[in-house]
Amino acid sequence: MIETSAAKKIEIRKKINKNKKKSRSTITEQSRYAKLNHLKAVAVTLTYSDRNEYSTKNITAFINNLRRILKNYGCSLPYLWTLESASHLHYHLILWLPRYFKLEKERLSKWWKWGGTWIESCKSPIGWGRYISKFDCLEKLPNGARSFGSDGLDEVGKIAVARAKLPQWLIKLLPEGKYAVPCSGGGYVNPSTGEIFSSPYVWTPRGCVLRKSIKKDGDSGGEELGHRKMNSLELVSRPSAKKTMSRNMHACFQSAFAFL
Repeated sequence: MIETSAAKKIEIRKKINKNKKKSRSTITEQSRYAKLNHLKAVAVTLTYSDRNEYSTKNITAFINNLRRILKNYGCSLPYLWTLESASHLHYHLILWLPRYFKLEKERLSKWWKWGGTWIESCKSPIGWGRYISKFDCLEKLPNGARSFGSDGLDEVGKIAVARAKLPQWLIKLLPEGKYAVPCSGGGYVNPSTGEIFSSPYVWTPRGCVLRKSIKKDGDSGGEELGHRKMNSLELVSRPSAKKTMSRNMHACFQSAFAFL
């Protein structure tokens, strides 16, 4: 029981750290995008009077209503929200709106029928972002609830956020503007080139250590950190790398395997 509890705490801590990295890097990239497109940051809180009324459809409906209005102005909607549970279940949001657009409290109340609303001009998006991305109450959220969501990044921002989730050793190996995804067999793969990157660390009874520090008989020190290019058969066998291939090529390989 103690081991299970400890493992659960470790898993929650990992999830918190992962969420913090992604949410804060998202806000950083949204800030960059906002400066280029002359957008202002607005802080919003949406509270549930009764947590039993919670539904994932509520925040989706709110965002869609605002997005529909902005579409009339020819504008997209970069945003990020987090879900927290204190005395009441509530959402914190950062919205990036055109500087000439005013989001009235009356409209907020119309779109959010499940409790109170609060809105304020956000003078420090990074500070507000840190405040709303604590993720210190994940265990108190309703079953199946997501702790945060976002949208509206350009391609540069999406790649930057994808890179922010990666371990530091991998970021140093990847060229600027490139990212990698996990492989089902371990390590990471660059979807644009097929290169595989192996971690320089390995789990041992002493904990996580560098591979080159593990010495065996006749071994020069274990597998060295590096990368290699996946061949076509490996690309077919690894689910996370299939996305980099066309459906036609995939079908050709499947036909070839049928004759083996």
